[in-house]
Amino acid sequence: MQKLAILALVLAITTAKFVDTHTSLAQINADPFGHVILSAIKAHLLAQTPANEVNMLLNGVGAGIVQDQNDHDHAFELDTTTNNRIVEDLEKEILYHQNQISSNTQLRDDTIEALAVSEEDIRVTIQDIANNEAIYAREEATRNQQHETFVAKVAAIDDVIDAIDEAAKLIQHLSLGASFAQLKTKYDTLHKKLSDNTSHSALLQPVITALTELATHGVNQKALTKIAQLLSEIRQQLVSEKAAKTDVEDRQAAHWAEFSVHLANEHTRLVERKAQLEVQIQEQKDTIEDAQSWIEFHTLELENSEERLAGQQAWYAVQSQIYETQTAERQAQQDIVDRLQEHISEKLSTTAQFIASRN
Repeated sequence: MQKLAILALVLAITTAKFVDTHTSLAQINADPFGHVILSAIKAHLLAQTPANEVNMLLNGVGAGIVQDQNDHDHAFELDTTTNNRIVEDLEKEILYHQNQISSNTQLRDDTIEALAVSEEDIRVTIQDIANNEAIYAREEATRNQQHETFVAKVAAIDDVIDAIDEAAKLIQHLSLGASFAQLKTKYDTLHKKLSDNTSHSALLQPVITALTELATHGVNQKALTKIAQLLSEIRQQLVSEKAAKTDVEDRQAAHWAEFSVHLANEHTRLVERKAQLEVQIQEQKDTIEDAQSWIEFHTLELENSEERLAGQQAWYAVQSQIYETQTAERQAQQDIVDRLQEHISEKLSTTAQFIASRN
């Protein structure tokens, strides 16, 4: 009976209103959700249920849409919170790895420059050690040669002084009355020794001449006195010469003692410097190797973090799109429910007629 009443009311609606309502309901029917709702309403009408139950149906559907949207809003809010936290953590990771790459790159480059300086320093130090050792060897050889020369010259002077002393003894014996014949053997030996001398031949020549004259012209006191005086003068010259050479030797020896200590100390310093540089160079090489390893490690970690960030952003973009799409769908569904409620409450007959006529 209620269905008949509804159909009667539909016949009373004006043609214009019928067309507008019909068009709106046709649009609703074209929507899959609207089609399902209209099918449910039609079932209620066919079952001749009270009109208020139709409204209750629509209210229930609307409430379900609101609840679904609330649930979806809550889920999307949790997704957003989780996404923001993950993105923030990943961005911190990326910044950390970028900073580590930058700092290790700077450390590596600075250490490479420092290594070049250290390698140049050790090259110079090695050369300085070689120069020091060469100077030491050269100066030591020079000093040894000086000493050998001094020893040889002093020995030669001593030999001459011994010969002069022997000559002085010979003259003294002759002055005391010894005959030349008694001292002939010593004279010949002494004369040969003096004549064979090559180191002081010029100095000894007057003595040799005087002794020769003594043997040729005979012994006389005046000649002996002259020879004794000559021998004394020559001996004094030889002593002075020896003292001068000894003084030179002492000064050269003192200079070498001081200079050799300086060279030895410098050599020790250079060797220690070389050892320090070797340790420093190895440490610098280790630092460069470690820095390069960290650069490679953080580069891989950076790529991994960037990939995870891109993946997270892509996932959230999908979730956002799903949220927006489903929200739009629910808004459209709610609009359908609202329009149907409006049609049911204000244009019941037209709505009933449309629903009755649809397949």
